[in-house]
Amino acid sequence: MDILYTEDFVKRIGRDDVITTFARSGGAGGQNVNKVNTKVDMRINLKTASWLSPELYEALKRLEKKRINKEGELVVTSTLTRSQAENLSDALEKMQGCLDRAAESLIPPEVDEEKMKQIAKQKRKANDNRLLEKKKLASKKDSRRAKIPW
Repeated sequence: MDILYTEDFVKRIGRDDVITTFARSGGAGGQNVNKVNTKVDMRINLKTASWLSPELYEALKRLEKKRINKEGELVVTSTLTRSQAENLSDALEKMQGCLDRAAESLIPPEVDEEKMKQIAKQKRKANDNRLLEKKKLASKKDSRRAKIPW
């Protein structure tokens, strides 16, 4: 996958592009978990993102349907570390990864010459079989007709 090619589809998102909220993270961690808001909840409204193409929006809806809520927001959370800053960068990476995967899914795969030859051969064979069946059917119908000498 060519990185430059995906950058044509997707811009690098930053903190200004997303809505970020912080909450207390669950799990083990003692006082840190009970007192510090380290969990990051990051959202980006896909419906109002002017830089997002309709094709990319549809690809995101298809690939990340569990992360998109009813309001059309892509929601990513991170509780990976005990640090708010590290969770923030992790959530940004996750969100960028979602956008990059959607952009990559829009790029058609490259087909090598050998595969093209194989496809052409299969097309010819299918066409020959179709014509053979057509001749058989025509012959069957022809044999049913009464032979009337003029």
